[in-house]
Amino acid sequence: MLRKCISTFSFAAALTIGMFAGQAVAQEKAATPAAPQAKPTMAKLCANCHQPQPGTIRGNFDSVAYKTQSIQVKIDEATEILRFDDKLKIENIQAPVDSPDQPLRSLKKGKEVRIDFTEKDGKKFATIVSAKTPIKVAPEKMVKTEDVEKLVAQGPEKGKYMLIDARPLPRFQEGFIPTAVNIPFPAFDKMKDKLPADKAALIIYYCAGVT
Repeated sequence: MLRKCISTFSFAAALTIGMFAGQAVAQEKAATPAAPQAKPTMAKLCANCHQPQPGTIRGNFDSVAYKTQSIQVKIDEATEILRFDDKLKIENIQAPVDSPDQPLRSLKKGKEVRIDFTEKDGKKFATIVSAKTPIKVAPEKMVKTEDVEKLVAQGPEKGKYMLIDARPLPRFQEGFIPTAVNIPFPAFDKMKDKLPADKAALIIYYCAGVT
């Protein structure tokens, strides 16, 4: 009987010590602050055509302040602020006539930009700001809106056409022109089997507009 009591007591004591030890470990883990999440460097839409690169940010221009020499960029829901100096290089941006020494003022809010930067003391300093260039399409390859409307009214079989929405899938899901098939531009080679077998069929592409 005595041995049984001692064994029971020893087991209970060990169990209690184990519980306290487990609570201590849990409290220690809870007290350890989680590592801060790294800020995104590229908007999700940009990822359809580009890969993340060290020292490069891709997003949408938000604002510029020449007085403080800072530029603000939106990367989806995140905001990044970079400093710059007189050595900043500008690409594909034409300075406004009234402010020739402040070219960034000609950028419209939301314009797609690429910014190369260096980092010092935890701050990012822009070295190059490059805007996305407009897409140039030959006039003879353009289709008028009213012509597309007539084709859509007929339907692909009768109109003998294929309407391709070249935007990313999330944008396609938000809304698209009736009868359109989504083939995002970066995935064209992988999805070209969706193209009509009839080589004489009219193929019309559209995206988010000339940017």
